[in-house]
Amino acid sequence: MDETAGQLCETLWAASRAVASAQAQQLRGVAALADWCATQARRELARGPRVSGQPDDETVIDTSVVAEVAATLGVSEPQAGAMVDLAERLTRVLPDTLSALEAGRLDLDRARALVEATAVLDDSTAREVEAALLPRTGASPWDVDSPSQRAWRSRVSRAVLRADLDAARRRRDAALTMRRVRAWSTDDGLGVLQVVGPQHDIAMADRVVDDLAHAWPSVDAEGQPVSIDQRRADALLDLFRRVRDQQPLPAVPVRREREIGLVLHADTLFGDGPAARAPGELRGLGAPAYVDPRTARDTARRDLGAGLRTTVLLTGPAQPAGPGTGMVQRVLRLPHAREGRWTRETLVAAVRQALRGAPPLDVSGYAPSQAIVAHVRAAYPTCTHPDCPRAAHRCDLDHNDPWPRGPTATDNLRPRCRRHHELKTRGLLRTRLEPDGSVTTTSLTGRRRAGGPEPLPGHGPGEGYADGVRLAVGTDAVARSA
Repeated sequence: MDETAGQLCETLWAASRAVASAQAQQLRGVAALADWCATQARRELARGPRVSGQPDDETVIDTSVVAEVAATLGVSEPQAGAMVDLAERLTRVLPDTLSALEAGRLDLDRARALVEATAVLDDSTAREVEAALLPRTGASPWDVDSPSQRAWRSRVSRAVLRADLDAARRRRDAALTMRRVRAWSTDDGLGVLQVVGPQHDIAMADRVVDDLAHAWPSVDAEGQPVSIDQRRADALLDLFRRVRDQQPLPAVPVRREREIGLVLHADTLFGDGPAARAPGELRGLGAPAYVDPRTARDTARRDLGAGLRTTVLLTGPAQPAGPGTGMVQRVLRLPHAREGRWTRETLVAAVRQALRGAPPLDVSGYAPSQAIVAHVRAAYPTCTHPDCPRAAHRCDLDHNDPWPRGPTATDNLRPRCRRHHELKTRGLLRTRLEPDGSVTTTSLTGRRRAGGPEPLPGHGPGEGYADGVRLAVGTDAVARSA
């Protein structure tokens, strides 16, 4: 980093620390003002008569508090209400998070993400989640070892789910009542179709749309190129048009079998063992989303019963809870499970058989083999640029060290979306692959960020296995760890 860039970065860091400290002080002040206003409001209400049909006192007090904060800060009442809720939660339930914000270890977005995610937990459990996560924040949001925004939200989501698995299942069941399809028009002559449903089914539908799009012409009637997003829209609307007109549905080559959808530990699949209650991980909709173990197990068994094939992810030793924990060592495609189900014995036997004929994970030419592609996408489910959520199957597989100097092998290929691939190719980013499987990215200013995929299910903190050679299992739309 040259002197000018260093000075600019130091100035920005100092300003960011000052902003975080000021935000923490503001929130402490909002909480104190809210307490004072509530006390005064109760005194006033106690002096007056209670009229039948009026709102209850607590509702009136809450309204008064929000109005006072809005007037004091000159903000809207909805904004003031959100500030009061955040301030009260931080001061009363998660004070260590507020202290971390004041010290500049967290920014407000990360603090708010923790507050919002733990709101579904009781206060004691919320503090347990806080205690588990805060030591992993790094010295500051821009610290080389600090998790990115998306990685932090992922860790928070996973920790909240793990803290109360039964409640997570109940929340999911309640949320399912909100499934719907809506359509509306926009001012530019277009329309929007929105489908809200179970994550697993939406991920399946997304893969089907991808299959349809790849079979759609890549140029239009005038010979102009059609982007993959345009092809996805055209192909999906054509499908609805065919149904309406009672025409034959399109026959397309199924590509989705090459992608893993749901990942869970084999202990979770079989319902016993140290990782039996580890969450599952749904892939394909951007950054992986976590699923309670019962839902993951039920979905996996349903998919196996429907005839989906299984993918096994073999994992190797790594430092507990650090980058590279539970990293993929081998990806094995297994035949269909007999009668749609595995036992541990039949699964292990199938893995041993598959290992005997496993293809090499390097080739002499530029283009990777299908085995290499499957391995890299399984190990790195999204673009490996820090905080980029683009799914690996929509990324380029980039030679970190350019070919032919760098080999076409799993230890030199990483998924990068087209934008970040271009930045690296043009020299505006530099990347280095670390022995633990993580990627260090260096920007123009010389700032380094280390990152990699979160541990596989069962390998995260408190999920059963911290290190050691383990087995991981998956299916076409589902994957599992063991």
